[in-house]
Amino acid sequence: MEIFEERYTVPQEGLCTGDLFRLMQKVSGDHCRKIGYGETWMEARGIMWVIIRHGVQVLRWPQPGEALLARTWPGATRHGMCPRFYRIEGAGGELLMEGCAIWSVVDRKTRKMVIPGEYGLEIEPLITGLESRRPGAPLRLAATEQAAYTVTEDVLDENGHMNNTRYYDLAENCLGTRGRALRTALVEYVAEARLGDTLRLGWSWQEGRCALSGELEGTAFRMELSYFDGEAAKAPATP
Repeated sequence: MEIFEERYTVPQEGLCTGDLFRLMQKVSGDHCRKIGYGETWMEARGIMWVIIRHGVQVLRWPQPGEALLARTWPGATRHGMCPRFYRIEGAGGELLMEGCAIWSVVDRKTRKMVIPGEYGLEIEPLITGLESRRPGAPLRLAATEQAAYTVTEDVLDENGHMNNTRYYDLAENCLGTRGRALRTALVEYVAEARLGDTLRLGWSWQEGRCALSGELEGTAFRMELSYFDGEAAKAPATP
């Protein structure tokens, strides 16, 4: 097993928060296909990949037109939890972002977690010394703001539920943070939101961090987000 790498150029309109996680999702999927565990292999066995947690730390937000190198590799699977690590670097090797996602394997019909090895899914872990911390639980705050959101078809993925990256778009719309540079994210996905489901949203700010959650019959997701202010998000000046 080797670190998987893909090059990416930031579009001229820049990146929003959801775009960063869409890039992470893309390199994850491309790597899984390369090692033989892509969508076709998974569908044939009636299983699918599902994100449980995200944890990300951004050192500097990528700038419009910037060339990036996205890197990912799998950690050791424990109790059905499959960690995957990420690093995004600038063209000169500058570390811009590092993070970890915890994936699980779920039965497509029952929507319950299964043991990957029982389906022949055995991913060789790679230990590099570059692994970031595995994500913990997001911050909990009493909500000071509330809203409702009904899941529409355009945010669904091939698994029939709201794609994990779309929760970041939803958060930006609620928080009014579109255009601001993400600094940290801790996110926990508890229950899937499907077409027509209405999420009851609540959020609050504390010392520059926001806690946002969505409820269905119980908690569907929880997010803890923080953002850069001003100059900290920008690329270093050219000498």
